[in-house]
Amino acid sequence: MKAAVVLVMMLMVCGVAAADEWPTFKHDAQRTGYGSFSGPESAEVAWVFSASSSLSSPAISNYIVYAGSADGYLHAVDVFNGKEIWSFNAGDAVSAPTVADGRVYFGSLDNSVYCLDAATGENKWKYPAEGAIHSSIAAADDVVYATSTDNNLYALNAQTGVLLWKRSLEARITSSPAVYGGKVFVGTWDGVVFAIATGNSESWRHQIGGGGALENYPIVSSPAVSGGVVYIGSNDNLYALNAETGAGIWEFATEGQVSSSPTVAENTIYFGSEDGRVYAVDSNGAQKWSYETGGEVQSSPAIADNRVFITSADGFLYSLDAGTGALVWKIQLGVMQGGSPAIAYEKAFVGTGDGRLYCIGDWGQVPGSDVGKGVIFLAAAALFFVLLWGLGKLKKPVEKKQS
Repeated sequence: MKAAVVLVMMLMVCGVAAADEWPTFKHDAQRTGYGSFSGPESAEVAWVFSASSSLSSPAISNYIVYAGSADGYLHAVDVFNGKEIWSFNAGDAVSAPTVADGRVYFGSLDNSVYCLDAATGENKWKYPAEGAIHSSIAAADDVVYATSTDNNLYALNAQTGVLLWKRSLEARITSSPAVYGGKVFVGTWDGVVFAIATGNSESWRHQIGGGGALENYPIVSSPAVSGGVVYIGSNDNLYALNAETGAGIWEFATEGQVSSSPTVAENTIYFGSEDGRVYAVDSNGAQKWSYETGGEVQSSPAIADNRVFITSADGFLYSLDAGTGALVWKIQLGVMQGGSPAIAYEKAFVGTGDGRLYCIGDWGQVPGSDVGKGVIFLAAAALFFVLLWGLGKLKKPVEKKQS
């Protein structure tokens, strides 16, 4: 009985840790950008990790922060103290990483997809594509999906890196794929949104703008899929498309290019525009609020704890009330080149254009990883002992003597 209680409690602790993680760009394979957990209450800087060049949007799993750099390295950093655990040199700029099943996946401008052991950085496999990979890898059902400037969408076995299939989408691709309902969704530089069935058949395609002057307007925004709707930005608009048919549902116009990838939380869509504003739009395409920053907003918002976390070209990380758009706090981080924040363990993690990775939020007095993890696990252990002590106090049944 005691062993069963301990096992259950350990699983509960592990489950809470996993629920607070941000393992890929925009949080999940659907690219919703939403985490149902707490974010940082303050703009306090917990630590700063310095790299040699600009950093990608980070991913967080198992108390490690992963970020790619423009000089070709993937960095693995201790979440508690910001010290580097390991780094891997891919030889050219590294895309925003994805962590799944103990492995970290990323693309590089060296035309390759990489799979490393997430704990050690050991190279498990490398797949040579035919063009540069700017996008974040999507991982779902033991398959990883990558897009490339060679016009192709690749599907690879997550364990071995063996090519399962690839499909030409007829134009350059820098948009990160989203996976939902047996389909992969992605936009191209020809202004087309594709839905490709995971068995490599085209489900539908939708031309943004419907032709004319906007026919070839490039899509660099990554799609978010939620509630049977695909949301994606291009030219000056945010578009909502039916996920099953590709039919346009509505579009919302801003005064600048929408390269920001939208985030969806509780029937509201959040995104940035190069007009310098952050927008919140309801599921019918009506504006709920907008907030004006001091620069272009190419970053994609992260939503947690009923707050919007987003960066702007003005160098600030903003925390906004998700319901009203009111400023909660902001902090100047320096050069921002569209890097998007990730939220985990009640902290915000942001990579900058001048090679710094920030952890924002109050850790309290935690000097290092061993102590930090000790705080968590000692608390869990104390709970175990209290439960076991309580069980031991329960009156045991009295056995009857045999006559």
